[in-house]
Amino acid sequence: MLAVLIAAELGVYLVCGLSLSSALRWGYVWGFALMVGFTLAARLGIVAASFALAQPFRGRPESTSANLPDKVRAFCVEFSCFTLLFTLLQPLERWLMRGRMIAAIDPRSPPVLMIPGIYCNAGIWWWMRRRLAKSGLRAIAINLEPLLASIEDLADQLAAHIEGVCAATGADRVILLGHSMGGLVARTYVQRFGAGARVAKVITLATPHHGSELARLAFGACGKQLRPGNAWLASLNESGASRVPLVSLFTWQDNFVAPQDSPMLANATNIALTGMGHLSLLFSAAVSQHVHDEILTVRNETRA
Repeated sequence: MLAVLIAAELGVYLVCGLSLSSALRWGYVWGFALMVGFTLAARLGIVAASFALAQPFRGRPESTSANLPDKVRAFCVEFSCFTLLFTLLQPLERWLMRGRMIAAIDPRSPPVLMIPGIYCNAGIWWWMRRRLAKSGLRAIAINLEPLLASIEDLADQLAAHIEGVCAATGADRVILLGHSMGGLVARTYVQRFGAGARVAKVITLATPHHGSELARLAFGACGKQLRPGNAWLASLNESGASRVPLVSLFTWQDNFVAPQDSPMLANATNIALTGMGHLSLLFSAAVSQHVHDEILTVRNETRA
């Protein structure tokens, strides 16, 4: 569904570019160039708006201490990641993510289920999955649809994915790795299904555990559940300690999660990073190393 929507968006830009170039008698090459320009301008506008809207909620010294060159670099990297994800990786997810079941060198290593965030598909995990696979870890990227469904409905889908992966691999447990809203889907699954027998660990990346002010602009049932102060999110956080170990990685320069300390949970291992935006975490060597190390702790415990 998401791939179709992005393809339709690019198609609109192409038609606009060709129409404008035809009216100006510039030719097809200029029409394609205009399409590229429209595409980059749209993505630049979204990323710039996200940083601007998130800026008022940077209430901690760690989130405002970066100097101007570092801020510019973080913006450029985030813009590059956003453009890559919403122009190439997600539209071509069906082809790029073929063979989502990655064999492990050590079969005793629990499979890692990679859960996308709001309005995203499995394509966001293209880079991270390749990094984990090189270390011999089984990484399975999944899709959850429809895009506007409630987080409870998505958690039900996750339950089916988990049972399917365990049946296919012979594993007893899995590790859940969720980006943004995907982390809340993982926590909802654990809460609803009492998942200690199936889930060895939950790792979340840039997940707004306490909501994000930018979600007030989001659509759908899941978008409403991401808004700070809503009853559903309060109920999830009132459940107390997680039934499985939970690790929350986040960045103080997050441009979609505001306030930036929203990913912090009292009963989790919170790992704060700096110098990157919301989507940049998906392409960060430091983040992939943290994820790798957290997975290895479970593998070592399984061996023991």
